[in-house]
Amino acid sequence: MDDNDLVVEFDELDRQLGLMDMLRELDASADIKGGKNHNIILIFSEDAPMEIQTFRDATQAISVLFELEKEHAGTEKDIVLVRGNRHDVRTAFRNYFSDASDFIFYIDQARGLLSGTLS
Repeated sequence: MDDNDLVVEFDELDRQLGLMDMLRELDASADIKGGKNHNIILIFSEDAPMEIQTFRDATQAISVLFELEKEHAGTEKDIVLVRGNRHDVRTAFRNYFSDASDFIFYIDQARGLLSGTLS
């Protein structure tokens, strides 16, 4: 397979899987502001990027959690309430907060080199 065909094949598979878009959205931890403790609701879904909602007040977070659980009952969404600072949450859920920017950079650079759009 020549270089151009490889890029075309990769792009076609990526369109089907949405892998590169998902990786570009992985650093969702930027949505958790500051270093203080927060009540954080994480909403995991197979067909969408992870959603994050932060609350200073635990009572409000619990109320929203119950609303979300009712709203998404019977769906594939997992809704989790955690308490901690940004670092603690990133550590506990490291698979969801991985920084994929280096990997994305190398893939984009390789695509450019193989397709001849980058020298």
